[in-house]
Amino acid sequence: MKKLALFLVLVFVFSLFVSGLAFAKYPVKPVKVIVAFKAGGGTDTAARVIAKFAKKYFPKPFVIVNKPGAGGQIGFEALAFSKPDGYTIGFINTPHIISHYVSGKAKYKLTDFKPICNVVTDPGVLAIRSDETRFTTLKGLVTYARLHPGELSAATTGPGGDDSIALLLFMKQAGIKVKDVPFSGSSGEKAALLGKHVDFAMVNVSQVWSLAKEGKVKMVAVMAEKRLKALPKVPTFKELGYNVISDSSRGIAAPAGVPDAIIDQLKEVFAKVIKDPEFIEQAKKSNLYIILNYMDSEQFAKYLNDLQKRIEELYKENPW
Repeated sequence: MKKLALFLVLVFVFSLFVSGLAFAKYPVKPVKVIVAFKAGGGTDTAARVIAKFAKKYFPKPFVIVNKPGAGGQIGFEALAFSKPDGYTIGFINTPHIISHYVSGKAKYKLTDFKPICNVVTDPGVLAIRSDETRFTTLKGLVTYARLHPGELSAATTGPGGDDSIALLLFMKQAGIKVKDVPFSGSSGEKAALLGKHVDFAMVNVSQVWSLAKEGKVKMVAVMAEKRLKALPKVPTFKELGYNVISDSSRGIAAPAGVPDAIIDQLKEVFAKVIKDPEFIEQAKKSNLYIILNYMDSEQFAKYLNDLQKRIEELYKENPW
């Protein structure tokens, strides 16, 4: 009996040793990065660029795995319930990740994730066609909408998304009624706007940046705390009298329970990528650079918690 007890103790000690050794050697295999949206989209593009440069600071590759569907919910749930061993991380998108949870559609909670860092923050913007003559400013749009209640329509990405939430806030504060026309992605929103199927679009800056440069659309007002350096002539909703702050952030998180030593290692890798001169140079060649907004894990966690409180309050008033 004593020999059996001694044997079990030795097995337990050995398992602890092996487990500790495994963590000490981390990583021993590629790390899977879940992207909750289709390949080719904004999140996927950012993920692949970051994974490319992370190779310089990490001994194993980061492998992008797309798990699209249900506005990101499928991918977020896959991430939340992955084994917390550091070999599965993923991008989480706001406000979608929180909207799904607040509305009771998701199985996860915000506490099921461990924030690593935020990468980009893409502010919302109200865009109209450049040939629009009924209104050319936010003030003009509000005046027209009040005189023609229910006539105007706006493209969004649907209930619970940042576009739709921003539209709800805007309508409430401006005292107007606008039809929300949902699309599955920004490509549908832009096509509807250019095709004159909707009167304006609630989109993100990066999504219409190229169209604005080509002169096809006009950004009327941006949903940020202050004017963007990249758009100095575009006023904020706030300075025009409407407290509409909205954006879509894309950050990196791990399942809750991943050892702190591994989280720290991952935080260091991505912090180095964001500061990498070659990464910055490549980002400048795309719309990625104008929305880069690094937040460390503590800042990102606070941002997520504050956003959850705002969405919970809005959901009570306007459940979707």
